Amino acid sequence: MVYLSTAYGLTDLDEAKRYMEHPLLGTRLIEISTALTELDTCDPVAVMGSPDDLKLRSCMTLFSALPNAHPVFSNVLDKFYAGSKDPRTLNILNGIPPFIL
Repeated sequence: MVYLSTAYGLTDLDEAKRYMEHPLLGTRLIEISTALTELDTCDPVAVMGSPDDLKLRSCMTLFSALPNAHPVFSNVLDKFYAGSKDPRTLNILNGIPPFIL
């Protein structure tokens, strides 16, 4: 089984860095992430639904791992996940392959 996040997701920090350097994509990611921090709720399922709440945590974990990362990514993790990063994403970044059923 191939998950959409696997098929369309970013593969590593280099790809995430290039994404952030893109003048439109990087700017929009920061803008939407900032908008998330300004919401009255801290329930990611209420905002994103499921399973997009999991994708949000993974995305914020990835982009917060970049050198000189914009602080908004950690701010989203703080607000919606008590600062807890996605362990699966961290494993992938550390070279540990994901386990997919």
